[in-house]
Amino acid sequence: MNKVACDYCGLPFKALRVQSGRECFCCSGCAIASRVPVDGDGNYPINPTLLTALGVGFIFFNQLMFWLLAVLLVREGKVPASARLEGVSLVLGAVMWVALVAVQWRFGARRWVDAVVGVLTAGFMAIAVADGSLACAAAGNAALVTWSVRGFFKKKSPGKPAVGG
Repeated sequence: MNKVACDYCGLPFKALRVQSGRECFCCSGCAIASRVPVDGDGNYPINPTLLTALGVGFIFFNQLMFWLLAVLLVREGKVPASARLEGVSLVLGAVMWVALVAVQWRFGARRWVDAVVGVLTAGFMAIAVADGSLACAAAGNAALVTWSVRGFFKKKSPGKPAVGG
């Protein structure tokens, strides 16, 4: 194992293979954060990575919203409509999980820890589909989102420009 420094936050970590000319990140969060540049005024210019992150966030928001609407309809006794909204919430949860894992893989989240988180959150989604537990689907996706954005909470190393897309 080679000890290298993250190209975003500068923290040291161990990597199995280091390819010359290719960026190395300590986590999927740093990989994603490095591709969302911030200008001098603190604004985020529009780029494909930012649009993807916003799209995934929109899907997650809608997953939670359809879950809440399903709960409210059950309380009013409208079970058939609630069942349809539960199905929509589960489908959105599955779509969001697949999209987020694909984005992480594309941006270089290929460490064993990322794989473990992916498998664990896939387990949450499998339980949600098997039992119809929308809470389980939301918890799994919330964990995956938290795992994915943790790089935004690390400080960027000075002198390392963001890729920007």
